[in-house]
Amino acid sequence: MGSTSSALRRRMLCAAAAAAVAAVSACGALPAQQSLPAAPAPAPPSTGAGLPLQPPPPQGVPAAAWDALGEFEQARADSGRPLTEPSEAPVCTLPGSGCYFSYGAETLVWSAQTGLRALRTEVFDRWKSSIRALGWPVTSEYTFGGDRRTDFQKGTLMYSPRLGRIMSYDPAVGSAAVVIGDSQAGRDTWVGRGLASLGFNPLVLGAGGTGYTRGNGEVHNYPEALEAEEWLLPWGKPALVVLQGGGNDAYGPRNADIRHNAVQLIRELKRTYPETRIVMVGVIGDGKGRRAEIDDLLAGVAAEQGLDFLSPKDWWKRYSLGSKLDDGLHLGKAGHDAATPVFARELKAVLDRG
Repeated sequence: MGSTSSALRRRMLCAAAAAAVAAVSACGALPAQQSLPAAPAPAPPSTGAGLPLQPPPPQGVPAAAWDALGEFEQARADSGRPLTEPSEAPVCTLPGSGCYFSYGAETLVWSAQTGLRALRTEVFDRWKSSIRALGWPVTSEYTFGGDRRTDFQKGTLMYSPRLGRIMSYDPAVGSAAVVIGDSQAGRDTWVGRGLASLGFNPLVLGAGGTGYTRGNGEVHNYPEALEAEEWLLPWGKPALVVLQGGGNDAYGPRNADIRHNAVQLIRELKRTYPETRIVMVGVIGDGKGRRAEIDDLLAGVAAEQGLDFLSPKDWWKRYSLGSKLDDGLHLGKAGHDAATPVFARELKAVLDRG
């Protein structure tokens, strides 16, 4: 193992020792029977071959993880792309004794199952919050389609430098209709089922209780949730994008705020999918009141932004759906059954207009 790797690993040990000292300083003096961990020697002894011996792993770091780190550091140094200085001490509190090693823009993740992998730190942060859903990384980041891809045991995350955003990956994105919507837009609602009947694979984002200006306490409104990556847009070119909603915006927000956020979301979607058609679906209702006002407002936004618009603002009355509402706002199963072919027919007419 070369001297470059040894030096980096000694600095990692120093970082671990510094972290321990900082923890003691924050918590007060140690009890009399305890003492600070000894600082690593300034220079390790030399082997007979003239190469430095490797320092032992910090406390709590498995020897296999430490050895894998040393090999990776050396390989990167040999390739002319050495790692930067470690930015913090090793952490081995991931599930199953997994470890990560922070190097600024990169974070190295080790597990006994998949070994050591290098992740962009933004991707690492996203992965760390959903380890159980994605599993351990099985590749380091690599170039894919001009962007950056990292594969995990149960999925893939993409990073787009152009957008500065993490995205999900679906190999069938070309047949997907990406839906940003509220509780009306689940896969088993008139929106999701209507899209499926037209041959699209509905990929529903957003959440119940949200809208252009409204969050639900856990998920922010549409543009803020996209910015915060609370849900991830799929990478690639989907067949269609559908913006559904506005019903939850009927409670409080000003028209100017709804318009502003709708325009903000549309601009970001155009930047993300410059070649994909976007259709706005307004607010389903009985054709009067605040819900109808917002439907008209969104129709104006769509026209200004050059988007197709589908208005369901009087469907409760026109198609006798009002009698099929469970709670005065949401359709029950019979209502979704009745509204699905209506939406499919209306959307097809919009799409056929070219």
